[in-house]
Amino acid sequence: PANCAGLVKKFDNVIILRSLSKGYSLAGLRFGYALARPDIIEGLMKVKDSYNVDAIAACLATAAIKDQPYHRQVVEKVKLARADLIRQLRELGLEVLDSHTNFVLVTCKARPASQLYQGLVDMGIYVRYFDMPGLQDKLRISIGTAQQNVVLVDGLRRLLSR
Repeated sequence: PANCAGLVKKFDNVIILRSLSKGYSLAGLRFGYALARPDIIEGLMKVKDSYNVDAIAACLATAAIKDQPYHRQVVEKVKLARADLIRQLRELGLEVLDSHTNFVLVTCKARPASQLYQGLVDMGIYVRYFDMPGLQDKLRISIGTAQQNVVLVDGLRRLLSR
């Protein structure tokens, strides 16, 4: 399914966490929320900070969530950019897992992921690298704008051609 919100009604032990970062273009707001059954939300409310969200952030988040046409437009733009980025990364010989998120997980057999990560950082291109079992050979790449994705692919092309 494109949306897991219905799982909250189906199961009594599900919490869905969401942010307004990519889908609402509000990463700087740092606003997130939870969907869960009332008894779970009640338990979460008992342990939350008294004023964990300021009034301006709450107003902005409410307005953003109400603007579903804009949200759908942003999501479609991310989907198109993701498909294009996956295609370009695969053309470079990188293994890219299929994704339904705002990032892709990339494996490179030709070079250590840590080396690619550092090479990108040296170029001012920032992706995520986790030196953890199961992820040591992978890069987590967020879907950027078309221009950001061009810079990323160009940087990877230069690193892989060395």
